[in-house]
Amino acid sequence: MNKTKIKILAVLFAGALGTVPALASTQPLPATFQGSTTDYIAFDGNSFPGSNLICFTAGCGGAFQATVYGPGATGAVGPSVLTTVWCVDYQLDVTSSSQYITNITTLNDITPTTESNVRYGTLDSNGTSSGWVNSVTAPNGVDSDSSAYRYTLAAALTSQYVDSGNAVDPTNPNGSSSVNTAIQEAIWYVTYNNEYPADGTTWPPASDIGSATCGSGQSATNSTGNTDYACWVQYAEANAGSVNTSQWAVVSGPVQDGVLQSPPNVGGYPSYQTFLVQVDSGGQTTHSGVTPEPTYFVLTFGLGGLILFARRRRAPKQA
Repeated sequence: MNKTKIKILAVLFAGALGTVPALASTQPLPATFQGSTTDYIAFDGNSFPGSNLICFTAGCGGAFQATVYGPGATGAVGPSVLTTVWCVDYQLDVTSSSQYITNITTLNDITPTTESNVRYGTLDSNGTSSGWVNSVTAPNGVDSDSSAYRYTLAAALTSQYVDSGNAVDPTNPNGSSSVNTAIQEAIWYVTYNNEYPADGTTWPPASDIGSATCGSGQSATNSTGNTDYACWVQYAEANAGSVNTSQWAVVSGPVQDGVLQSPPNVGGYPSYQTFLVQVDSGGQTTHSGVTPEPTYFVLTFGLGGLILFARRRRAPKQA
């Protein structure tokens, strides 16, 4: 097994490991870090605290932390920001030692002239050709298959992660929350495509813990305690218009000579993962792009241990 891969490397009982800290204090990216210049993103072993990983049968997502260097950085030098990034890509992977040049593009800057700089930016169709696999609905005049809209849906969902105190807090999501699991499932549902098949699997997988329909009394406007991913997809569709698209950006890499490259395989899996990150525009430091509603839930399961390091998708296959 490749030790640098952030698959599930070790699952240790809490009593043996002690408390795994949450993400360190982070801040949104300065607005100058996104746009026409490249940045450099770096992860390390502290980027994946177990308490903030949302893990279930399909793998692990949630909030990671990364150091971003920029603007115009091509290496781990110069001005930098420790920031939170969120997993919105089921197909690609991230490792504990991932460091690469990246394009960071705000959602409102994804246009026909910039979409080639954004991972999955050129996907515009469903079906067997390269495109989004799962259908979503969009308001009149909005292309439901545009990458800008798909990532906007993901931003609406990311904004609703809750912490261990039941408050909406995307930078400190509770990895044991069944509500957060459903939100992560919904994010992977809306962004799942067939450009880079995830080892031949489909989303949602047969082992998915959520249901495919909203239960009685659950709706897009009443997501309190909602543990069905399909309801969260409806929530995102209903609230996409409330997302501040100038404050959410897509992190795409690797980049070489200004051009977004196809993700190379690392340890047999395609890397590097695509993330959402918040951008500080106008001095605002909020981490909520959608007006949060109170969310109360009952923890229906625990991880039974703390995950020291985890890759966002699945455990490694034994040789």
